[in-house]
Amino acid sequence: MFPSTAPASYLSVDRRQSKPNGARALATTIADAIKRQVYRPNERLPAERELALHYNVSRGTLRSALTLLEQDRLVQRKVGNGTFVLLQADESTSHFADTTSPMQLMQVRNMLEPAIVDLAVHHAAGRDLEKLRAALERVESARTAEQFSIADEAFHQTVAQACDNPLMMWIYEQVNEVRRHELWRASREKVLSKENMAQYNAHHRAIYEAISHRDAQAAKASMAEHLGKAQEDLIR
Repeated sequence: MFPSTAPASYLSVDRRQSKPNGARALATTIADAIKRQVYRPNERLPAERELALHYNVSRGTLRSALTLLEQDRLVQRKVGNGTFVLLQADESTSHFADTTSPMQLMQVRNMLEPAIVDLAVHHAAGRDLEKLRAALERVESARTAEQFSIADEAFHQTVAQACDNPLMMWIYEQVNEVRRHELWRASREKVLSKENMAQYNAHHRAIYEAISHRDAQAAKASMAEHLGKAQEDLIR
């Protein structure tokens, strides 16, 4: 279904409009809806079948439009989980992404993420734990470095969402903006061997179990161990 937050008048007008002329026109239409928050940051877009029907286009045209939106950093397509609206970075965030090294990013993560996981222990609702378990299953099923990178980012983002703190979620999204930078991605994928992915996933599962059992000390310890290995692998 389409977002309940979408104004009914917008949707009804949209259906009366003529068919968008090609993928770029459709991408522009959806981008406009994103900018007006018909589709909100971190929200999953409707299924491709529903979007194609809604905008009166073929599935091929829709997929091409989504590819354009992904290239423009308006959405992120996650294998097996759908297409999500990205929180838009301003110019200052883009500057930080260009000038922050992977090691500097790890320094920030080492300070921030133990606090995030502590908040998640105390504030995660049942639906948050369900989302976190689903994110864990996706990262554990990843078979390539690229799949793992996407699923790993989603897992940590889901932990941040479990904090139930909009400001913390915004701060962590800035961290993710740096993580998506080519410099960071290239450094990260160099160390994602099968052995390392298995060890990282052991940490992921320990973090999930600790949050599920409301064990803040174990959650923070597991997160610290996880980040410590990631930092160690980067400097080898």
